[in-house]
Amino acid sequence: MKTNAMLLIRVSGEIESERAGLEKLMSEFHDLPHVDESYILRAKASIFHDFYTAVERTMRLIAEELNGGVPKGEQWHKQLLVDMTLDLEDLRPPVFSKELFERVLPFLRFRHLFRTMYGYELKADRIRALEDDFPALVGAVNAALDLFYAWLKRTAAIG
Repeated sequence: MKTNAMLLIRVSGEIESERAGLEKLMSEFHDLPHVDESYILRAKASIFHDFYTAVERTMRLIAEELNGGVPKGEQWHKQLLVDMTLDLEDLRPPVFSKELFERVLPFLRFRHLFRTMYGYELKADRIRALEDDFPALVGAVNAALDLFYAWLKRTAAIG
């Protein structure tokens, strides 16, 4: 199945836009002090929420434009993440490795928790667990998106 070159160029541009947002989040994260005060926990939680939101927006874009749609059902958020690990022959390569899936999954779970609780209920240990991997994880997500972006550009050039 040949994919429209203009579509691939647009998708790559939208992915770049989300990646610029990830860079902004990393800058904000690095500016925060390493203390467990309530307002700092809330700020970090918000950054982690925004991180996963940017990742999910990118995955939704890929699913809608290249996979034929976003998964349906109650667990669609997790299934969307799973789908990004699949090699869809004649459509697209995997976006994320299984290892990267395992590292991103806690941020999906946290985002759900963050949306359903009050900020004063945040626990420092839960934030620290995410904080420890966050900078490296953003780098790994960006590296995976670099590879996917390169595939988009190559495919658009020959499409």
